[in-house]
Amino acid sequence: MMRSSNDWCKPQQKMCKILDNTLPIPSDMRLSQTYAPSTRVSSRTSEQLSPPSTLVYGAFKAMGDILNASPVIASQLDSGHKVKLLIFPSPALPEFIQLIDFGPNRKNLELVPLPVSRGLNAFLEYFAWARAMDPALIWISPHAPRSASSWKIPILLWFTKKLFWKKARLAGARSERLSTLFDESVAVDRNLPYMEREHFAFSMLSDSAERASLPRISFVPRIQDQRKLSPLYDLLIHPGANAPSRMWPSSRYQELVRLLPPHLRIAVAGIPRDIEMMRLALPANRDIAFLTGNLEQAITAIARSRALLAMDSAAMHFAKVLNVPAVALFGKCDPATVIASGTNVLPIYERKFPCQPCGKPSCSQPEAYCINSIEAPTVAHSLLRLINQPSES
Repeated sequence: MMRSSNDWCKPQQKMCKILDNTLPIPSDMRLSQTYAPSTRVSSRTSEQLSPPSTLVYGAFKAMGDILNASPVIASQLDSGHKVKLLIFPSPALPEFIQLIDFGPNRKNLELVPLPVSRGLNAFLEYFAWARAMDPALIWISPHAPRSASSWKIPILLWFTKKLFWKKARLAGARSERLSTLFDESVAVDRNLPYMEREHFAFSMLSDSAERASLPRISFVPRIQDQRKLSPLYDLLIHPGANAPSRMWPSSRYQELVRLLPPHLRIAVAGIPRDIEMMRLALPANRDIAFLTGNLEQAITAIARSRALLAMDSAAMHFAKVLNVPAVALFGKCDPATVIASGTNVLPIYERKFPCQPCGKPSCSQPEAYCINSIEAPTVAHSLLRLINQPSES
């Protein structure tokens, strides 16, 4: 998992000197997503945006967040706008975004790395890019919980607007940190699931009484079409997550597999570290496939599975888009704030401890009791129910 640098002092001082400005430029920013609608309402004025307009949408660090913002992004591309998507520097994010089907207007989507972890040169490149842009709207996505939202993203974008984008409107949720810098702020319930939250918040920028329906997002055809083929696996286990406090203990998997019928075709997918952990934990007398490879191969494996067991991770969101039945284990987060109910994803969340939900990046307890306490029989029962139901593509 990529982590942004905390060493901002030197780049800030140098950049402030170059720009003859004393405002610090923070960099450990949180990415978001956005794109502008055909009509925008400001607290000061209402203006029509005629395509093609340029929209800066930011900022994103996680694949699941991008996937849940994709319907809004796609709707703006379909409307003829150009979207400049701010992302944290990571080889995985551009690779992943190429796997999302944005249709024939993908050419109007540009990925822009945030100036983090590469010192002064990153800021120089970012400001050179910004100088050439003339966006109509800058949108800060509300995908992060309020407690985890960044104050550095609003400052960077506000500062960029003051320098280069003087005609643009800076917009975001009223509950965002430093929302007083925004030209437009909207009231958003951050307890809504990610995709609904993004759609609702962005639609609040429009003066239309009706909120336009969003396009159904999918992966590119070579991945999506895998769902039309017979499953290779009855169960695919994806044990990984972006934080240890989101991961089920490896010892639980051994008990889980023993509870599953021996005829089930089981596979485990993940990064090499997770695969090695699972090899050591799972029973040696079961014929289990261990899969590791690139991102496209991992998503394709989910598409070729009858059911998925995942954590509160990107794999769960992949399964939702692919319409693969999935069980997702939650501990620190309430699934109601992450994914909508009534979908093909069945969350298991047991609120047993006073610290739940916490929304913190790391656990303050001796161990992650919330997810560690989920019992294997509970998970096995839910998985078998999904595996035994009639398959749908």
